[in-house]
Amino acid sequence: MQETRIIDPSQIYESQGQGLPTGLELLDGKFKIDRQIGAGGFGITYLAMDTFLERPVVIKECFPASVCMRFGNRVTVNAPSHDAQYRQIVEMFMREARSIAKLRHPNIVSVHQAFEENGTAYMVLDLFEGRDLLDVIEDDNDALSPDQVRDILVKVLDAIELVHSNDLLHRDISPDNILLDKWGTPALIDFGAAREDASQKTNAVSKMLVVKDGYSPHEFYVAGGVQGPCSDLYALAATMYHLITGEAPPDSQIRVSAMAGGEPDPYEPIAGRFPQYETAFLAAIDQAMRVSPKERIQSAKDWLDLIAQETKKVKSVKIPENKTLTKTLSELIEETNKHVLSEDAQKRVETPAPRKEATPKRDGFKPAWVEEFNRETFEVEEQRRLEAARAAAIEAARQAKEARLAEEARLAALAEQEAEQVQQHAEDERISSKILEWVSRGR
Repeated sequence: MQETRIIDPSQIYESQGQGLPTGLELLDGKFKIDRQIGAGGFGITYLAMDTFLERPVVIKECFPASVCMRFGNRVTVNAPSHDAQYRQIVEMFMREARSIAKLRHPNIVSVHQAFEENGTAYMVLDLFEGRDLLDVIEDDNDALSPDQVRDILVKVLDAIELVHSNDLLHRDISPDNILLDKWGTPALIDFGAAREDASQKTNAVSKMLVVKDGYSPHEFYVAGGVQGPCSDLYALAATMYHLITGEAPPDSQIRVSAMAGGEPDPYEPIAGRFPQYETAFLAAIDQAMRVSPKERIQSAKDWLDLIAQETKKVKSVKIPENKTLTKTLSELIEETNKHVLSEDAQKRVETPAPRKEATPKRDGFKPAWVEEFNRETFEVEEQRRLEAARAAAIEAARQAKEARLAEEARLAALAEQEAEQVQQHAEDERISSKILEWVSRGR
């Protein structure tokens, strides 16, 4: 039998979305609520003041709105049948706080205190001054460069690797949960660990699963769905997809539905679509967003290794497409000849032939050594000119050979890229057929 309660409507903060009122003190006055700054399916987030240390902090309150309500300052279940479930969620919230407090990483916002009060639980986090990636995406005047995007991804992957190595999952990675400070350094916030046990339930708790369309993988939508590190990587890949393309990817539910109906996957791969990024860098994002968990990148370390391998590759020098190899070689030889001729002419101008001094003739006598000296001087100068011409010809031939090899390398790389695209296309078709078979078996 359901318990009947008489509730004073004035004690329920409907106008504040069930949030705590401004100025309320927690933990015997150590913290004072400033204002509510966010709310989700499992909690409410506030900006507050640490009155002891005199610094602003963020406080996250456990508030599963589907099974509880606020009466005065206290949080209570909205039906006696939800009492056990509510206590379970509060316990998970405290476990989450303790787990995150153990994670010491420059790209994870720290938890430095947790406590129970008002019938629920609270965790106190450091205030991170900055803006989230969603703000960056929506700001057309402040686009990130490819190097900045790569740096953000590497640092967030390093943070996620630490999270997963502690047997935790984030479960709520999205553009609004990755913050950037004024130096562009990212920080991961708002872990959703309280959804771990809830995802295994079939009762009212399972209905509180928080998913974000476009970012959450298929298994987040299913009660009892198997979740793992690749689930977080799917959400991170979807976030990077949105950051690079400016558009959120299609929902995983829509992708599964389309493929189960024999239609092509509505997800459009980004590999090759953005020339300012390395193809392998974008292909890794595509792989992490595969519908089937088994076909995704399985760990943050594997993803980091793929990025590191791409960085180590030798980049080939590309000859401008508007010039043929023949024309390039001809221009190179012509420029070299001009340089040699102009240099020789300049030497002649700067070093004029020695002027013969007028000497009094002595009975028409001219010593033999004079003619020999002049002849030897002329031969030495001529030999120098010939050697300079030969050296210029050898240099021109060397540069022509390098240009030819560079062009051959470019053509080989282009052929290899085309072969990889053909192979990738065949692989995508094979995977699509496997996913359809997998979905069919699941039904």
